[in-house]
Amino acid sequence: MKTLISFFLFHIFIGFGWTQNFAVSEIPSELKEDAYAVVRIDELKIEYISSSKVRVTHNLAVTVLNEAGIKYAFRPMFYDKSTRINKMEATLYDSSGKKSRVLKNRDIKDISAVDGYSMYIDDRVKYFDFNPVSYPFTIHYHLEEESSNTLFLPRWIAVSDYNLGIENSSVHFINHTQLPVRIKETSFKNWEVKKSVEGSSFHYSIKNIKPLFDETLSPPLTELVPGVIFAPTEFQLEGVKGRFENWTDFGKWYYDNLLKNKQDLSESEKAHARQLVNGVSDPVEKIRILYEYLQTKTRYINVSIGIGGWEPYPASYVTSKSYGDCKALSNYMLSLLETVGVEAFYTIVTAERGRKIDIDKDFAYMQGNHIILNVPNGDETIWLECTNQQTAFNYLGRPTDDRYALSITPQGGKIVRTQTFPAESNQEIIKGKGEILPDGKLKAEVSFLYNGLQYDYAYRFNFQETKEQKKNLNEVLSNLPNLDIKNYTYENNWDEAVFTLNVDLESAQFAKIYGNSMAVNLLPAGLATTNLKKDDNRKFPFEIRYGYNDETEFEIKIPQNYKLQGKFDPVNYSSEFGDYQLSLDLTEPNILKVKRKLLVRDGQYPKEKFNDYVEFMRKISSFDNSKILLEKL
Repeated sequence: MKTLISFFLFHIFIGFGWTQNFAVSEIPSELKEDAYAVVRIDELKIEYISSSKVRVTHNLAVTVLNEAGIKYAFRPMFYDKSTRINKMEATLYDSSGKKSRVLKNRDIKDISAVDGYSMYIDDRVKYFDFNPVSYPFTIHYHLEEESSNTLFLPRWIAVSDYNLGIENSSVHFINHTQLPVRIKETSFKNWEVKKSVEGSSFHYSIKNIKPLFDETLSPPLTELVPGVIFAPTEFQLEGVKGRFENWTDFGKWYYDNLLKNKQDLSESEKAHARQLVNGVSDPVEKIRILYEYLQTKTRYINVSIGIGGWEPYPASYVTSKSYGDCKALSNYMLSLLETVGVEAFYTIVTAERGRKIDIDKDFAYMQGNHIILNVPNGDETIWLECTNQQTAFNYLGRPTDDRYALSITPQGGKIVRTQTFPAESNQEIIKGKGEILPDGKLKAEVSFLYNGLQYDYAYRFNFQETKEQKKNLNEVLSNLPNLDIKNYTYENNWDEAVFTLNVDLESAQFAKIYGNSMAVNLLPAGLATTNLKKDDNRKFPFEIRYGYNDETEFEIKIPQNYKLQGKFDPVNYSSEFGDYQLSLDLTEPNILKVKRKLLVRDGQYPKEKFNDYVEFMRKISSFDNSKILLEKL
């Protein structure tokens, strides 16, 4: 009888939507430790109904533990003319798990998804707008949407953010069609992910994940936690049908449906392009001239409309408006080059300044967030960033350097590697000549040269107001006490991506006088600093984003009646992370010749070596702060 009653009650509760107990006390203590919030339920259901219809249901409950976790309480829903929101419900619970409020339609904000730098985006977003009465609290969402765009199926990521405990996270993918859907599982190693497959239905789940913390120099979270990517072989995008299983097919579809026939320059614009390169036979010089014309004529404004925001506006649009987004400006530049007989290719890349993110060369699905151009030229490739009106010719810089990208050709897609910058080429070269006066003041002329990826930091100086320039100079020379910049000049070599800066300066009390002695910093400028801390409990590998090569030479005259006290031993220090040399030459009387070189290698390193890297950087900083003592005769 008890078994029968239990069975009966169980099915009644299931039928009426039996819910979890959301009391904070029910959360395992290890999931709350140092967490801002805890995900109680995260059930994502994806139904691939046909090549032109997908339904996504999301059952999500999040307990926000403190004010720092309030961002986790909001779950926006984006929509446009191809996506319909069927259900948007939310209920609030207090810390004891008692229902405190059912959010209503009047609590929903419906706004344009304009992002602050776009002229127009046809996406809109809905979200519940509310203020919590107290912490902790729980919000439980029931969401459902349908879309006729099936190219972008949701990606499951078990942990969506740092400082977030996870009780339950799962995805249920159901293929209602006979069409093949490709699936890629990512970062499953070292995680206990449960997987079940029944026919064309796939279910993945994971439980009780302690909060993860954003570790210094860590790779992206998506590369550290389990995830699943679903890629339909047949799809629809804004009414345009498509099919692909590999990058060649995808590129062919993209070219034929989104790019072809968009190079519609007017005859007058074509004539102007030809006139600009008239008499020029060198194809590189032709590219250079037209790229400079592009930068002068156009400006970047995001206009994300058209086929899912992926279709470029025609070249004629940029001609008439003199602006466009990355798609439109790249297509415009492609059209100019085509007019003068130079073949270029529209290229999809993931732009991220903080680290390198590749297009997945082995698994074709809609990726990337930016468009650039690649122009084959014999054994080399010229790369053009068409949205930046200030950067140098044939220079990508940190947002898009050294990563896999997808080149779109009439014959199909081709995986290519973007412009690379070896550590040795990312230079900061400092040369200085100066004099230390008897009162300890330093008078010096210092030159700075930046190229490779270090140019990416420096060239913006060329476009800053005087006030901002002086502020940056004071930061670069911040180790000099009582700094007085007498004059400075600079040059931005646009053709070669080299920036030079010359500074005439004085630094009172550069040398500290102690009785008959004078303490002097060997390096007046270019010192390495670090605030890295060792971590014995690190969980993830770390990355040195890019390697660099810093070289410094100073020639400093000291007062006639002073000499070096003792001897300075040269420093030669090497590790797997880099090499360092520091030397002092006193062969000329009263002239200090200081040379310093630091080479840091980029790469990804295991977590066990993080403390070694911290020690490496600390030693470099210590060497750079080396002092010598000058004794008065």
